[in-house]
Amino acid sequence: MSATRSSWIAGILVATLLLVALPAADTRASLTPAEQHRVFLPSVPLAQPMLRLSSLYYDTETSGEPDEAFRVWNISGRTLDLDGYGVSDGSRTVVFPSLELPADTGIWCTGDALAFARSFGFSPGCEYGADNDPTVPNLSGPTLRFGNNGGQALLLGRAGQRIDAVVYEGGDATQAGWQGPAVEPYTPSTAYGAEGQILYRKFDWQTGQPLPDSDTRGDWAQDPNDHIDGRRVQYPGWDLDAFARPTTLNADGEFTVALGPDNLFDAVNGAFTGAQHSIRIEGYTFEHLALGQTLAARAAQGVDVTLLLEGGPPGGISDQQRYITQLIEDAGGQVWFMVSDRNGADDRYANQHAKFAIIDDQLALISSENFSGDSMPDDDKSDGTLGRRGSALLTTAPPVVAHLQALYAADFDPQHHLDLFRWSAADPKYGAPPVGFVPSAETGGTGYQPLYAQPLTFSGALTAEVVHSPETSLLPVDQGGLLGMVDRAGAGDTVLVEQLYERVHWGGSNDTPQSAPNLRLQAYIDAARRGATVRILLDAYFDTGDNAETVAYISQIVQNEGINLRALLGNPTGRGIHNKMILVEAGGEKWTHLGSINGSEASSKANRELAIQVQSDAVYAYFAPAFWVDWTSSGGLCCSDAAFIE
Repeated sequence: MSATRSSWIAGILVATLLLVALPAADTRASLTPAEQHRVFLPSVPLAQPMLRLSSLYYDTETSGEPDEAFRVWNISGRTLDLDGYGVSDGSRTVVFPSLELPADTGIWCTGDALAFARSFGFSPGCEYGADNDPTVPNLSGPTLRFGNNGGQALLLGRAGQRIDAVVYEGGDATQAGWQGPAVEPYTPSTAYGAEGQILYRKFDWQTGQPLPDSDTRGDWAQDPNDHIDGRRVQYPGWDLDAFARPTTLNADGEFTVALGPDNLFDAVNGAFTGAQHSIRIEGYTFEHLALGQTLAARAAQGVDVTLLLEGGPPGGISDQQRYITQLIEDAGGQVWFMVSDRNGADDRYANQHAKFAIIDDQLALISSENFSGDSMPDDDKSDGTLGRRGSALLTTAPPVVAHLQALYAADFDPQHHLDLFRWSAADPKYGAPPVGFVPSAETGGTGYQPLYAQPLTFSGALTAEVVHSPETSLLPVDQGGLLGMVDRAGAGDTVLVEQLYERVHWGGSNDTPQSAPNLRLQAYIDAARRGATVRILLDAYFDTGDNAETVAYISQIVQNEGINLRALLGNPTGRGIHNKMILVEAGGEKWTHLGSINGSEASSKANRELAIQVQSDAVYAYFAPAFWVDWTSSGGLCCSDAAFIE
């Protein structure tokens, strides 16, 4: 590999000078499935073409593993004819035919093109072994066999010389072209299966191109020693090529922010009631009878109503949800589930936990809350109510709407993804409720006096960033995202966190905050160390001890360091804090982050999640007083004219 090192480094240096900007509206829907998984960037011709192995899928989820695959990436800066290049598993070798690979793109090759398409949702660029898809070019040579418990993938030049390698699990890490330990799948918990995990190279967040090669496991996203770009996973069906880029938007339109349980129902039900053409929802569960009746009524009037829900929530799908989904289906709507027990498919994400909607392709809703009576009570609130503390933002800003449309189109694609299963009355799991089931219409109660009777609506232009798991929830601080937003805070600034939970550490049960830090929690602590005032309010209602452990950990840091950081447990609205809201006031700018992302590692790396963060004085001014009301009702001291007295 050293013979190509100087040309490769030159290519990387040239590539870093290229500025690549994403369009505000994603054009992904206009491309074929195969085209959607290629990234085309400006190219600069170099004297010597070069390739890299960029991905390896060796222990697949398909019986017999016909969809084993590798991906080769062209980093030469110009179109490359692959004729004569080869890939070996250490004992068998396949050789490319004449096949052009554009600059700065990758090509997937597999043993069975049809099996690969079933798993990944798009056709590969080439196959080896049997010719199962005549439309896919064939490599010559025997079918490769990548061992599940260890092996290697070797990229060979036209003369048979080794030009790249990846050694994994129990493979021979002493062989030429590799240094140090082999790459291991990242499996800190049951949310991350080794089976089905794709090894892939770390990439530049702006360009999508592989980072410089060191012939070590440090080049790969499963790198256990890199807490930002490493300790990551990928599974078939993910859309990293399309969505793993920072997304900062100039958003101009109408905005509405709502608070749960105060007025969240009014905002959501109003958006659904006003739909004229379509309502598309991606949610975790749906158990709110009144909202279900609204959707059914709109469907009966000809509105295209489609829901995509999680197929395996803890405790299973309730009879209340079965009743509501039947109501929607009977009215002409569609309800689908992301599942792992139908069609011979595994679901793409550990959980489909996002909570968003797109109405008439003109209005986007992003929320922390499930569609339930506890989160969105519809009772008469003149005598108070009860519910879960949550938040939501709605906007007509076209770039935000377009981004959610693209994400929804990728997730809800039954033609190409077999982990989607439609509601069927007779299905014992994804079907009708028991005969005679009577749904509950009761919501709310008394005991909590709403802070705001109405949502806040305003028009204008602001900066917004859409963040989503598993792609961009944990961007490096210089790329934006939640970590970048919190990193803005320093001396004299403020960070307010109201969260269902924040784990004291990530990784496995034997890890610690030092060996596997919760990067979100660490960001809040670091802000306090820089001189910011930081307050963290975690839920007490659902907590089984994890949040209490986090509060104790933070309290010990405060005792040791004397920084302006406090953490409490609370239940200010009677049925728990379900919020996922972070407020940052830094350098005169006011930022709000809200959405579905909780404080576990899987929430950022393995789930489908969605959040938005906006720079807006109005949004911040709406939510910050609610935080302080919740903080003081949970036993904390507050503020007077921004002078903190704790």
